[in-house]
Amino acid sequence: MTEQALAGLRVLDLSRLLPGGYATLLLADLGADVIKVEEPGVGDGIRHYPPFRRDGESGAHLALNRGKRSITIDLRTELGRELLTDLAAGSDVLLESFRPGVMDRLGVGYDALHAANPRLIYIAITGYGTDGPYRDVAGHDINYLAHAGALSFSGTADGPHQPGLQIGDLGGGGLMAVVAVLAALHARERSGEGQFCDVSMTDGVLSWLSIHAGSYAVSGDVPRPGGGLLGGGFACYGVYACADGRHVAVGALEPKFFAVLLDGLGLAHLADAHLDPARQDELRATLAAVFASRDRDEWAEVFAERDACVAPVLDVAEALTQPHFRARDMVAADGSLGVVPRLTGTPGRGGARPSPLGADTEAVLLDLGRSPRQIAQLRAAGVI
Repeated sequence: MTEQALAGLRVLDLSRLLPGGYATLLLADLGADVIKVEEPGVGDGIRHYPPFRRDGESGAHLALNRGKRSITIDLRTELGRELLTDLAAGSDVLLESFRPGVMDRLGVGYDALHAANPRLIYIAITGYGTDGPYRDVAGHDINYLAHAGALSFSGTADGPHQPGLQIGDLGGGGLMAVVAVLAALHARERSGEGQFCDVSMTDGVLSWLSIHAGSYAVSGDVPRPGGGLLGGGFACYGVYACADGRHVAVGALEPKFFAVLLDGLGLAHLADAHLDPARQDELRATLAAVFASRDRDEWAEVFAERDACVAPVLDVAEALTQPHFRARDMVAADGSLGVVPRLTGTPGRGGARPSPLGADTEAVLLDLGRSPRQIAQLRAAGVI
């Protein structure tokens, strides 16, 4: 069996919920040994998110924490902090998502753990970063999108709409944390030193504004919901309702795709209206009327063999059964998702079901040099 890309990398995951869980899921799928460090008797809050399987396991927890080991440590105790320090001394990466300063107040922040292991890469995922005026402000995904300006132009001319996908958590937090890990690992190859990585979810979202911020810088025009080439201001790029109440997504930006789109709709005479700002209302109304004349799947058949950038808007159940994703092993028989990205030389593998809370504590502590008697004493004292 081919060795995975991150085989031999040990990651301590002290994070909770989605951002850190997604980051370490990607690392685990690529071969890292991820050890979830959870609070005794409580665990990661994602374990308690509905819906649940018949055996009581949370669907969200199962999706985020496959292939990871679970240990419990009470970091409020001196012995618990000693255990974490010893674990960090033999690990490559520690990832946490507490508010800024929490780990320092506990005595196991970056400075303390760096002293124990100068090669440790310490990832702190926070809402707004470890400094700045918003450092201690509470927030969730929707707040990060709002502060970064991304929410302001997500929607229609009626106003901003809340995205269904957690862009700040996953993109600004999870993915940026993985980028930080890989970049810091590469730097460590040269310097021999680990480093502290400040991953702000809001910073991450702001960086995704790239083309929008660039356009504003040169034009002075503030992006608005329902406006611009990619935001709903042009009829060739948008979502249209069909006769059955379902929808199709149209992305016919280039003239060649727009021509094929019009041919499929029987509207070839409107080719010159493509990017004419003065004709967008007329064009959009005409496209909407035609798309509303047939069901979504009928339009999917019309455009199946036409290169027009038209796609049916699938719900999650439809997407998970789509032959394309099945062919690419992106959806397993049990409904779990596949591994990304796809590496041909050192492919990743989806790991086993997540461990029950604390199930791997004894094995990890035995490897750390603690005796069965010591482990029993720690358990009796509520440290693990």
